[in-house]
Amino acid sequence: MNTSEWICSACIALVGYTYIGYPLLLFAWAHCVRTRERVRSGPAARSASIVIAAHNEANSIRRRLVELTRLARNAAIPVEVILVSDGSADRTALLAREVEGVRVEVLARNVGKAAALNEGVRVATGEILLFGDVRQTWAPDAVNRLLENFEDPAVGAATGELLLTTDGQVNAGVGMYWRFEKWMRQRESQVNSTIGVTGAICGVRRSLYRPLPVGTILDDVYWPLRVVMAGYRVVYDRRARATDRLPSTLRDEFRRKLRTQVGNFQLVSLVPGALLPWRNPIWAQFISHKLARLAVPWALGVLLLAPLLGLPSPIWRIAVGLHLAFYGMAIAGLALGRRCRVKAFSAAASFVLLNAAAWTAFWVWLFRAESASWRKIEYDAPFTPERRPDEPGATGR
Repeated sequence: MNTSEWICSACIALVGYTYIGYPLLLFAWAHCVRTRERVRSGPAARSASIVIAAHNEANSIRRRLVELTRLARNAAIPVEVILVSDGSADRTALLAREVEGVRVEVLARNVGKAAALNEGVRVATGEILLFGDVRQTWAPDAVNRLLENFEDPAVGAATGELLLTTDGQVNAGVGMYWRFEKWMRQRESQVNSTIGVTGAICGVRRSLYRPLPVGTILDDVYWPLRVVMAGYRVVYDRRARATDRLPSTLRDEFRRKLRTQVGNFQLVSLVPGALLPWRNPIWAQFISHKLARLAVPWALGVLLLAPLLGLPSPIWRIAVGLHLAFYGMAIAGLALGRRCRVKAFSAAASFVLLNAAAWTAFWVWLFRAESASWRKIEYDAPFTPERRPDEPGATGR
């Protein structure tokens, strides 16, 4: 093979390993350690705190706090609910104070979610810290299900399953991606620890929580990684369920993915020790699951230029044709939007959307433009689940 063929082969290998090879290895690995289950031999936690950070959430805050205080009353142990109003300019704090059983902490200015969570943790008294967001809804047994995981002394943190309802066929493609993501998290949890947690429903031992650096984007990856590097497991428990919906437009979905990918770049600078296999017990998973995906857009870009590289073999010409056909499917899926009825088109569109966000994220991170890359996604109405999680139209995230 000439140099061009070697380069294109390496790019194909990277893409193939990231989305096919690693999942297959993970499946085989999980099969080999199938007997590794959580051992509930330790003492049960004596108390817990639910910490929620909110900024200008007047439309949803009362519903959410009424729900959480009800779950707290029905929990197996005493659970307090803490709401941190992060410089809200609306009636968020006022409405929160009207809900009995909620401790409200008001920050005079908007300092960001990371700093707001740190403040909530500072005043919390529970042995276990539970985190969530305002918009979602937790299942009636979600709190108890999460807390059960901490009866295993090896478990430092636990995350639940976020079920998403979809709006339109392109978003259905996004849902397909998140089912794949959920499958991987389950397998990673089985072999050791999942990479990060679902910020909408998760918990950690208070003794293991480390304050988040100001401006941290992926708080739900930063502190779980610290927990793993301290020698504890972060487990995925699909019995603890929260429900939400996907953004209704592709623009909002792109923004969400962009912020996540920028956060992955930021994470490397915040936790450089995660790149060292002798310091990070889940180094292979971290590289394969998180960092390899950041390199895929660049490999795809090289493959798009393959016709200009003078590849001589007919096999390469066929491969280039298939590659271009895939992008044609993606363009059709994006153009049709909600009118798209072909799942292959919507899946291709979601894949391209993800990698476009990852490519853009590099430049946003490089030029330190994180704040300019994010605008809060507004929903038409407070989220209320309309179907059970196991009914059609719901998907895991």
